[in-house]
Amino acid sequence: MTVDRYSSDQACLVGQFRGAKQRTAAVTTAKQRQMFAQALQRARNECGLSQRALAAAVGVSQAAVSQWLLGQVSPKPERVAALEEALRVEPHSLARLLGHLPYGEHEPRPRMTVVEAAEADPRLGEREQQILVAVYRELVQQSQSGDDRQVPPG
Repeated sequence: MTVDRYSSDQACLVGQFRGAKQRTAAVTTAKQRQMFAQALQRARNECGLSQRALAAAVGVSQAAVSQWLLGQVSPKPERVAALEEALRVEPHSLARLLGHLPYGEHEPRPRMTVVEAAEADPRLGEREQQILVAVYRELVQQSQSGDDRQVPPG
């Protein structure tokens, strides 16, 4: 049996609340909140959004965004969906980190981003990781701005 790093610490408890309907309440672990916070920070940086701009985009206070980024609390599922849309990330990618959506049996696992790969590579020190991420972000920015300079092969 193999366990990937996305599903190894998923936690979701089913609770019954007042009223006729039974609901599912996601109870997140500290590790899930930390993984979500790191992914949220990366996505926010890649989009170039401030905490205030992200808060405005999803209709919450800057303090709420700060708490999410610190891993203190997790947003409601509907806020996670709004975050995914505002940050232009793959649908459900942030929600899964919080255990809101399980992986389907035939559903492909999310791919690792360049930033995640740099951070996960034990052969790179912190400085090398920062350089690699900076170069990647510069290339993305150039690509988005329509800068078509050719890089010589080599």
